[in-house]
Amino acid sequence: MHPAVRRVVKVVLLAQVAWSVPLGVVLALTVHWSFLLAFGGVALAVLAVLLGFMLAWQRADLRREALLTRGARMPALLVASRATGTRIRNRRLVVHVFEARPEGRVVRAEVRAFVHLPVGAAATIAYNATDPVHAVVVEDLERSSLGH
Repeated sequence: MHPAVRRVVKVVLLAQVAWSVPLGVVLALTVHWSFLLAFGGVALAVLAVLLGFMLAWQRADLRREALLTRGARMPALLVASRATGTRIRNRRLVVHVFEARPEGRVVRAEVRAFVHLPVGAAATIAYNATDPVHAVVVEDLERSSLGH
């Protein structure tokens, strides 16, 4: 997941906690104590969801880092791009699919970026030669010359 999207998810979930806990306390003091349990439960559930997201992101980052340091590298071409439903600051997030064919096998790597690239653009991918399912694009498309 793109870092900007991760930030938005974190802010939205923490905002849910930020309003539900004080509201639960105020309603517990003025109306009935069960409101504290209800809104506190919502806050705990939202925190559990955020923790789940953060663990999944950490695992994906570790997998990416392992591929970048120990994976086989190969040039790849952009074969497809599709817009996602995500917009941040009026910029649409795009999924780019790069493909390489080492030794007759097809290795695909998907990357999300705000950069629009033409089909046929070249990049380098890193992959595990024994299990190429989790290939990654080496370049940072937001900062590389590919996007310009």
